[in-house]
Amino acid sequence: MSNSSKYDLTDFTILDATNILEYATSRFAAIWIACDRSHVPWSPAYKASFVWHLQWEVDSFVFPYINMCMVFNTHPTMTDLLRSILSRFSRLQTRNITGEQFYAKFFAHCSPHDPELRSTHRVVLKYAHDWWKDCFNTLGFALLSLDVNEVLDMMADHFEQLPMGAMLLPGPAVAGQVEGDPLLNKILAVKARIQHLGNSLERMLQEKTMMAVAATSSMSELEGPMDQLEEALLTSCRP
Repeated sequence: MSNSSKYDLTDFTILDATNILEYATSRFAAIWIACDRSHVPWSPAYKASFVWHLQWEVDSFVFPYINMCMVFNTHPTMTDLLRSILSRFSRLQTRNITGEQFYAKFFAHCSPHDPELRSTHRVVLKYAHDWWKDCFNTLGFALLSLDVNEVLDMMADHFEQLPMGAMLLPGPAVAGQVEGDPLLNKILAVKARIQHLGNSLERMLQEKTMMAVAATSSMSELEGPMDQLEEALLTSCRP
């Protein structure tokens, strides 16, 4: 969306919020990867600058849109990686941890390579305001206040850089996609993902049922020996 076209917040939807939070997750994944590879010494000043920049990220791309959803009494879809990051931010903002502790926890528990948080497939080549690609702790970038139009522009550019279906990779194959129709392609990808998750859940329930049946059978086989043991113990206690 062009900045010349003013976005009417009354048109803001849960899909807008979900897409913006998806974009925010991509930025956090790119930040983690770039800074983890960096050879800059992790001095206290570097850590403080990093936390300050990361605070700008959540203030620009996360908190305003979660707050809007709260006003509308809706709940946006949020990635596991973003949820993990926000859980650390909540502890920082309530002063349960220090900035240095937050820094350590971010790199220890918010890796996009983690199988449970995997988000490397969300990373693209170009980001606006990519402060993490330079010496942010010494150059002193001016972090701007972004309006919703600018954020939507950046989000749209992000999705255009992704190959079709990449948002849900790794995952099931997506059939029926149409070149030049990103909304339809995303719907098809979501549908394929839901079906894939449903099949996985069905298999898991079948496995759990089989385990429960096996456990019940084992308990039944033990009833006889346990009864005999109980009788033997009672007999030995009699005078």
